[in-house]
Amino acid sequence: MTVRGKIFTVMAVLVVLVSVAYIGTTQGFLGSLFARYYSEGGGGEVPVEQLEGLRGFILEQMELKAITVTLYVAGITAVVCYWLSGMLVRPLKRLIAVMDRVARRELDAEVPVLRRDEYGQVGEAFNKMTLNLREAENSRKRLVEDVAHELRTPLSIVLSKLELIQQSPSDVKPESLLPLHDEVLRLIRLVDELQLLSSAEAGELILHKEMTDLAVLLTDLSELVLPEAEAYGVHLVVPASGDTVWIHIDARRIKQVFLNLVANALKHTPHGGAITLTISRTEDSGFVSVAVKDTGPGIPPEAIPHLFDRFYQVDKTERRASGGAGLGLAIARQILIAHGGYIEAANITGGGAEFTVFLPVSAVSLVREHR
Repeated sequence: MTVRGKIFTVMAVLVVLVSVAYIGTTQGFLGSLFARYYSEGGGGEVPVEQLEGLRGFILEQMELKAITVTLYVAGITAVVCYWLSGMLVRPLKRLIAVMDRVARRELDAEVPVLRRDEYGQVGEAFNKMTLNLREAENSRKRLVEDVAHELRTPLSIVLSKLELIQQSPSDVKPESLLPLHDEVLRLIRLVDELQLLSSAEAGELILHKEMTDLAVLLTDLSELVLPEAEAYGVHLVVPASGDTVWIHIDARRIKQVFLNLVANALKHTPHGGAITLTISRTEDSGFVSVAVKDTGPGIPPEAIPHLFDRFYQVDKTERRASGGAGLGLAIARQILIAHGGYIEAANITGGGAEFTVFLPVSAVSLVREHR
């Protein structure tokens, strides 16, 4: 039975019950009134048959009136029910029609929100859901396209090299296999990064946390990147070893975050520039922060909202030059989210870019030692 049919049925039952109750109550009242009249001797001069006939006539007229009123009320109730059920059912029918379109993968379908009551709230919530579905579908399509693009280039190189080797009449020299080895490593790195990113986005990234001195971690990091920084002619500044920040983190994952940030800064910092890492903590912020600043050209303002998207790179030619796939910042963001933190990017007044990593202060113990 439809909603409208259920409303009509319920209202009809209510009208019948009220009418029956009215007739029964009236009859009982009249019967008790006549009985009281007899018991008090009021009917001594009037024959009993005449009184009974009078009572029967009155009850008969009341029943006719009750039926007439019932039919009148039923008619009004039917009109009210029809209007009320239409008001309740029409928005549902519109919603069902849009839901059917979405089920057919027409994700651009939206419910027209014409009212501000609960139905309007349901429509707004449904439209937000379809918006999220569209974004997820677009993200999936972009991911497939980007992965296909990233895999196609190294696979084409490997295929062409193998064809050249097969067609070569001479023996294969070991150095001729080095490009193949590099492209295979690139493929392996891409697959590993995608797997890590997918695990992190699904909330399945396994963290091995332990108490770690954040200042020492950054010092160890600087020793890893110092040769490359010197080759670029870039000065690297890290926090002083006297400032100790103990924090409960997965040291390997967090070092991966800062390695990526410093590597990006090195790519964009000119010869003679500097990269500075600083640790700070605001007592009421709830987070300890690590800022990575460079003296490069900065980030185009239109690129900042997309820096942490998959496969996004500000300079499209950089991918071919560096061999990167544009997953580093997306991975860094997901690692920090898994730790309960986040990351922000901004330009520095006067030139340069700044990436700031925030980690929750609930897992931090800050101690300053002056040596």
